[in-house]
Order: sequence, then C-alpha cells, then structure tokens
Amino acid sequence: MKQHWRPSLAMALSFGFGGMTMVALAIVIWLSFDTAKDNTFALTQEVTEISFGSIRSHIDNNLTAAARQVTYMADLVEQGLLDPRDEKAITQTIKGALAATPQVRGMTLMRTDGSSIQAGWLDDTSFFSRNKKGDNEYRFAALLQELRNADGIYWGGIIWIEEVKEPHISVFHPVYKDDVYIGAMGAIISISSLSEYLNKLDKETGNHTYLLMDRNKVLAHPSLIDMSRSGLTADNPLPTLNQVIDGNLRKIWDEPLFEFSEVLGKGEIKGHAVDSFAGELTFLHTSFSDYGFNDLTLGIYFMEGELEGYYERLWFTGVLALVIALITVVTIFLAGKFIARPLQRLSHASQQVGQLDLAHAERLPGSMFRELDTAANAYNSMLSGLKWFENYVPKKLVKQLMDTDGEGIASEEREITVMFTDIVGFTALSESMPARELAGLLNHHFDLLGAKIEAEDGTIDKYIGDSIMAFWGAPSIQEDHAQRACRAALAIEKTLQEDNKVRQKQGLEPIHIRIGIHSGLAVAGNIGAKGRVNYTLIGDTVNTAQRLESLGKEVLNESTQTAKTLISSTTWNHINKETDMSTEHKGNFSLRGQGNKTEAYELTNSAKNTES
Repeated sequence: MKQHWRPSLAMALSFGFGGMTMVALAIVIWLSFDTAKDNTFALTQEVTEISFGSIRSHIDNNLTAAARQVTYMADLVEQGLLDPRDEKAITQTIKGALAATPQVRGMTLMRTDGSSIQAGWLDDTSFFSRNKKGDNEYRFAALLQELRNADGIYWGGIIWIEEVKEPHISVFHPVYKDDVYIGAMGAIISISSLSEYLNKLDKETGNHTYLLMDRNKVLAHPSLIDMSRSGLTADNPLPTLNQVIDGNLRKIWDEPLFEFSEVLGKGEIKGHAVDSFAGELTFLHTSFSDYGFNDLTLGIYFMEGELEGYYERLWFTGVLALVIALITVVTIFLAGKFIARPLQRLSHASQQVGQLDLAHAERLPGSMFRELDTAANAYNSMLSGLKWFENYVPKKLVKQLMDTDGEGIASEEREITVMFTDIVGFTALSESMPARELAGLLNHHFDLLGAKIEAEDGTIDKYIGDSIMAFWGAPSIQEDHAQRACRAALAIEKTLQEDNKVRQKQGLEPIHIRIGIHSGLAVAGNIGAKGRVNYTLIGDTVNTAQRLESLGKEVLNESTQTAKTLISSTTWNHINKETDMSTEHKGNFSLRGQGNKTEAYELTNSAKNTES
C-alpha cells in the first residue's frame, strides 16, 4: 500500500498543541484580569480552607488516635488478652501504646471497686506507674457510673493533671469482662502538643493560629507550649483571653470594623476586622462542636499588611502567565523529539507496578510537559502509597486480591500453623529505657524476626506490644506450613544469636525470646467492618499458639536457647521426620481456657545439638 505522508509528533505538538496552548493561555490571561475581584476572593477562600482543613485534620488525628488506643486496650481486656488485675501487664501495654501516640501523656484503668492503675510520662524521660486502691471519691464513682451507659468512646472534657501541672483532654471507653462491666480505660491528650503543632504551622505559613473553647478560654495556642509559668490551676485549668500573652488575640471579639461575608461567602468560615494599637487585625474563624466540647472556635488572624502579598501575587501571576505562554511554544517545539522517551519510561514503570515489583520500581522524573508531568507525579504518588501499603499488607495477599478482580478473598476454614513470639523480661527492660530508645529497639527486633518469617513465606498478622503473631497456610495453601513455621523459628534463633554478639560489644544486655507454635484449623479471611477489614485468623488454634508461648515461661525456664521454642504435638506430627530439626518432649499441660491437655515439645536446631 502507498505510504502517505504523516506529520511527526514534534511537528504536531509545535504547530497543533503549541498554537492551541497559546490561544488558551491568552484567553486565561484575559479572563484572569477581567475577573480580578473574583479571583482574589477565591484565593482568600482557598487559603483559609486549606489552612483550616490542615489544622482540623491534625487535631482529628491526634484525638482520634488517643480514642483508638483506649478502644484497643478495652478490647484486649474483653478478649481475654490482657488481665485487668495484672498491674505489670497493664502498665507495660500502656507504655507501648504511649510510644505509638506521643501526644497521649498517660492512660489509666479505672475499676468499679474503686481501684485504678495509672501510668504515663512526667516528661520525655520519666515514666511513672501506680496502683491506687479503694479510691472511691465522688467524681471517680460518678464518672464510672456515667461510663456504664456510654456507647463506646466517651469524651470527658478538660482535666487537670497535678503531677505535671497541666490541663489535658480526656477520653474514656467502658471495659467489660465476660459481658460484666468492670470499669473504664482512659487516656489524656496533652494540650501542649496541640499548641506545639499550631506554633509549627505558624512558622511555616506566617499565620497566627488559635483554638478557643466557649469563645473565651484558650484551648490551644503557641503560648501554651510551656505552661511552667502560666499560673494555671485545677480550678482554672485554661487561660481566658484576658490571661493569654498574645495581646492581638484578646481583641478577637471587639467591635468589628467590617465583616468578610462577601469574600468568604456563606460557608462555615467567618471573618471580620478589628482595630488595634498595632493596626488593623483580620480574624478568620469557624465554630464546631466535637470531642465533648459544645463550642469550639478554630481561627487564624493576620496583622495589617500580611494579606497584601496575596494581591501582589495575583498581578505577578498574570505577568508570569504571559511569559510562560511565549516560553511554552518554544519549549513544545524543542521537546517534541524527546516526548517518546518519557512515555517509554512510564510504560516500563507501569509494568513493574502491575507485577508488584516495587523494590526495583523507580520514581519518574518530572517533565516540562503538563500531561507527562501530571502522569509522572500521579505515578510517583501511587508508588509511594503502594510502598507504604506493602508495609501493612503482604505482597502475596495483594496479588491474590488482584486475581479476584476486586471481589476479595472469601473467609474459609484452613489448616494453618500459627506462631507467637515474646521478648523475655521485656517489662523490666522497657522500664529502664526512654520511649524513643524503646521504640528503636522494638523496630530493630521486628525487622530481624520479620525477615526470617517472610523468608519462609509467612504472613505477619499483627504486632502486640513486643510480640509478633504470624501464620502459614493462608492466604495461599502451603502443604508444609508447619515445617515453614519451625524453620522460621530456628532461623530466628540464629539471627538473634548474631545480633546479641553485636549488642554484647556495645555493652547491651542480650535479647532472648519465647516462641509458641501450633497447627490446626482456623477461619482465615477478611474480618472487620465494611470498608475497614483485616485479613486475619479466628479460632482456638490462635489461642493455643499464644498460650504455648506463655507456657514457655515455666517449661523452658532452664533452656539455653536464645529463642526458646515450644511446639504442640500437632505441629510435631508434621515435622518429626525432619532431619534438621530436633525436639524434646516436655509433657502434657492444661492450657488456660481449654479442657483437654496439650502435649508440648521443645524445638531446637539439630546441627547445634550435634555439635554440643
């Protein structure tokens, strides 16, 4: 067939898109000056909405994270994973929870008998805990009675903590044991941490941000970061506007010079200007009710002259757009011959992501072309999100979900093997370490164990304090699930030995752990509320593995293994013919909550035993 002449991509971009871009930019420039007033108002609205949205998002994240912690602790008690009478276990779990939510200063378990367990940080290095018995003051008893009727999270408002002489926001959750109300779990959120965020935001944006309660009391403000000289007391836990250091903020409710209703429209954000000795002050604010407070006011104020930059940038944008219009035509002409290369790079990168080869997938560089630059930015954002996503969801689980065309994985009963690990003496170790060092130790420890579990194609279900729960045999069928779990345990033994040598050179105490492994039937699948589920296991097999790990405290207390591993007879039946594994019968034991006795074996490395 006769070949017809076809224009090159560079020519099409230069004369086609270049001409259209020039015309479009000219129209945009004309419209921008013709609608200068509307653009200015829209810009002001955009700035306020972004600022207010960012602040609300941070406040929500801080407070809801604390609410999730008390809910999680209450669930542990209700599920029997945390004994409400075990002061050490409660204190240690609280310490782990505080490490994950630094804005939470402390937590408490209040019991209906009038006693309570309290723990928290006095400062960055001082952790305290105490067990108060018979503390039946009226407010304590009344709060517990009110929480009895609470449906989940209950916000308790502002409370004064005498130990640190600071006000805090309180949140509670009722605690039930075997459907019997036994008390409540509570947490306190530092107001100074909210104020510290506002101060950080002000430094980045040049704004002046505040949060008021009942229009007159200051709930968060940069001046509340350090309360050592605030003069606040339990009777007066929050400063009023007349007490706050910021003289400009005191004038927020003065007679306004004018309102900003025309600029801000009829939305939730309001604004007005007042006169002050420093010149005109512009206040933007919004009111809402949440977290147990009936009247909160979130706002930003500007001093005279601070808003002029927005109007100057509007004119600068118009001039810059004209320059860009001229440069764009020349740039498109020169970039035409290079357009294929970024498209090929994007295609190759997309194939890697499609195969979940995120380890080798690289970020795409930006492009001078708007569409390609948008595609590159979208790809980079997607890649960053997937890499974070990969930390929380196993890759093989994602691949199986992809194969289901979005229909998900159905819950089904599987024969699986479950592993639980726990650090020996972690309570004593953590009490002597600051929170930051403790978090670093746990992260390093989980990296070591996680690598060996994943090397045997295991799935890490969750981290519970210093413990790991992992399983084999789901979501993919693994006929040798018990062998894989045991090989992972022996590999953990070796890697901890090597790590302890490094710790010894650093003058640190060695880390020893207990491991419990059990094989059996369990329901594996998506468990949770609609829109927020976890792929996890349900069944007595999980409980048995965890209780085998706990049994190791008594049965393997004289074991010389770095990873003291106790397996059930069910698991032993799967691996008893493995030549690289050695087992020693430890007897039959009655596990908590189970009628029948469980036969247990210690698992060790055969090569090690032969050498010894």
